[in-house]
Amino acid sequence: MAYSTLALHLLISAPGDVPFDEMATVRKTISQWNLNLGRVVGLTVLPVSWTEHAVAEFGERPQAILNHQIVEEADLAIALFYDRLGTPTGAAESGTAEEINVLVAAGKSVAVLASATPRAPLRGEALQERQRLDAYLDELRRVALVFEYANAADLVGHLNNFLSRETAKFQQSVEASKEKPEGPDPFQGVWPRAEVRESVETDGQGRVRTRRQWSLVLHNTSRGPASDVDFTFEDLPDNAFFRVLREDGPLGTIPPGQEAQFPLVLAWGSPNAVDCVVTWTDAVGDRHDTRATVRI
Repeated sequence: MAYSTLALHLLISAPGDVPFDEMATVRKTISQWNLNLGRVVGLTVLPVSWTEHAVAEFGERPQAILNHQIVEEADLAIALFYDRLGTPTGAAESGTAEEINVLVAAGKSVAVLASATPRAPLRGEALQERQRLDAYLDELRRVALVFEYANAADLVGHLNNFLSRETAKFQQSVEASKEKPEGPDPFQGVWPRAEVRESVETDGQGRVRTRRQWSLVLHNTSRGPASDVDFTFEDLPDNAFFRVLREDGPLGTIPPGQEAQFPLVLAWGSPNAVDCVVTWTDAVGDRHDTRATVRI
């Protein structure tokens, strides 16, 4: 069945030693996410990599050409590392490192995942390259979260969490543009969205199951703190099970650019879209409300 969707380009960046099965797991996870959740939130993630989408071109450094062709056009990225950092480009320690730098400088999200799967000890040049990678990751950990994965289930879990969080941000931007009122600073407010975190578990019989934990997230996009924050759902059917675990009374203050997160309890038959009104007070004491549709 056809449906409207917003396409996001996700760059898959990795040195050449990342195993084929791990790259295949990434693409399979993206495909499954699109099928299971992409239709619900109206977003489709399109994987992009230089091996499939770059074209021959002369005139610049090879990595600079790749940057122009695919990296700068990406909306978000996943960077995978195994035992190699890669070949220096003249502008960074490796092609993947330069792609991370380009995307981060543009304000785009990058998930850095390092393989911790069991493998034989390294020697000689392979060991030196691994040490070079370790030094780079240690430096990167000073300014970023770098997650490790020991098996395919770990990798799938990290990918699903990243996709759900980042696509929720894009969805929030779309909803904000639809709901924005007239007047100054139309994008300022405390905007609600639903966010899902997925974890992969294996039961005693070896069956892999995915557990989803939903949350209601309130994001303060205003330039100052939002105090006396509260929210309510409008036109929610009496028998609809759509509950947020929270304390009674106002929720306190959310600093500018920060988020508050609350567990969201759903059940079979819960509505997949609910209108939410967030009330808050700005830094000068004026009261506001922000209206948006929360989709699950």
